[in-house]
Amino acid sequence: MFQISLAAARVNAGFRQHEAAEKIGVTAKTLRGYEKGTTAIPGHLLRKLAKLYSISENNIRLPIVDDGEFDEEEKNLNCSTV
Repeated sequence: MFQISLAAARVNAGFRQHEAAEKIGVTAKTLRGYEKGTTAIPGHLLRKLAKLYSISENNIRLPIVDDGEFDEEEKNLNCSTV
């Protein structure tokens, strides 16, 4: 399956960051965080963006967000199984 980044999906759909952010009810700074992977995007907002960009959610490649203890636990589990 071919996937593109959230930012590429936005650009391909012809939206500037502030325009897309306004359409889904967040700030441009928040959307920037989702696109860069500094903030995990909630599923309901991913669905809104996918619909806005006319692309399937499955075709959007999201960055891995390391935002807390759960992620550390997940990394440790993945490392121990390799």
